[in-house]
Amino acid sequence: MSITSDIRSYADSAVEQGKQVLDQAQAQLTDVTGQANEFVSKLTGTAKENVSEFTSKATEAVTDLRAQAEKALNLEAIKTAVEPYLAHAKDYRHSVTDRASGLIDSVKADKRVVSLKSTVESVSDTVVETVTERVIKPVQSLTGLGTKTAAPATAAKATPVKATPAAAKKAPAKKAAVKRAPAKKAAK
Repeated sequence: MSITSDIRSYADSAVEQGKQVLDQAQAQLTDVTGQANEFVSKLTGTAKENVSEFTSKATEAVTDLRAQAEKALNLEAIKTAVEPYLAHAKDYRHSVTDRASGLIDSVKADKRVVSLKSTVESVSDTVVETVTERVIKPVQSLTGLGTKTAAPATAAKATPVKATPAAAKKAPAKKAAVKRAPAKKAAK
């Protein structure tokens, strides 16, 4: 035999052994994959069962706790106990509101309040007129601010301002009396 045929036969046998090893590896891989899939499906099934069981137990526990809380609290008894107080508070609110409305109406109808209101309005009108006559108009005439500019010669003459009835009724201003402190005698 020649060297070439020896190498060829050796290569053929090596390739054949490689195919056998590859086939064995493929078979083992398929077997492992099948076992892994089987294991995963078992775990998935178990996990789903556990979740389902846990969910049902949790729902049952919540229902039980809710029922126990309702028994312990007895909401109807609490509502029954609180309702009279709420009704009393509402009646009291209506009573206070009615009294306040009555007081406001009686104060508005009182002659003293009506008289005081008209006096305050009269005094405020008098103060406004006095400030206008004694302060604002003199300042405007001195500064020229706030007064209307002279009208052109063709314009109509301005009419004089008439005195208001409140200005005609105004009382003369009173001067406040000044009190002097008595002089101290010199010490001897």
